[in-house]
Amino acid sequence: MKPNAGGERRLGDAIAEVLRREIVWGEWPRGHVLSENALARRFGTSRSPVREALRQLAHEGLIALGRNGARVVGLDLGDALELYDVRSLIEQFTASRVCERPRAERESLAHTLSALVLAMDDAASRGDWKAFSNLDLAYHDAIVRASGHRRVLRMWEEMRTLVELTLAIVMRRRMQRGVADMRGALAQHRSLAEAILAGDAAWVKRVMQSHVEETRRLLESGLREKLVDDER
Repeated sequence: MKPNAGGERRLGDAIAEVLRREIVWGEWPRGHVLSENALARRFGTSRSPVREALRQLAHEGLIALGRNGARVVGLDLGDALELYDVRSLIEQFTASRVCERPRAERESLAHTLSALVLAMDDAASRGDWKAFSNLDLAYHDAIVRASGHRRVLRMWEEMRTLVELTLAIVMRRRMQRGVADMRGALAQHRSLAEAILAGDAAWVKRVMQSHVEETRRLLESGLREKLVDDER
């Protein structure tokens, strides 16, 4: 039975999610051409949801559609850095806004953040950078959602997928740099949870700004290294 339009869109979303991760994590080199027929065979579907997935990725700038197929572009360095500029603005604003919440709400959020830091510590001990990056996203996601700002949350959700994937690059970079770097990241997350609990907006802003700027530098170095590898 042929899937309806809604089913094809959902299947296209699922295919796009898989390919998006593979492209950003460097499993498909820049310039590689993705074949609709090969992808349809891989995912056991018709070409229609594959085309939908490729349109999504083209809209995000990860591939370029042309007569010869879908050419992998990858995550553009300039776009990634602009993404982190927006991320910095959103996260500093929402974390400061959370400090205005009642004490009970801040305690609940701080408890959630502390539990995530413990799980991140375990992932770091196991050298599992993918798990660490997923937990890191959950940590920052919790802060943005706790702010209760609907329009900012809508902006965050639009960029959330790419933030997730860039965090994976950052965490892989941290793992390469060693245990001390991972411990430093954990210390920043603990400090931020403490600042939110205290309701100290100035402290929160300092920690958040420092943290996001550091991850931005790691992302930039990771992407520059990948560009060099792709050119070899």
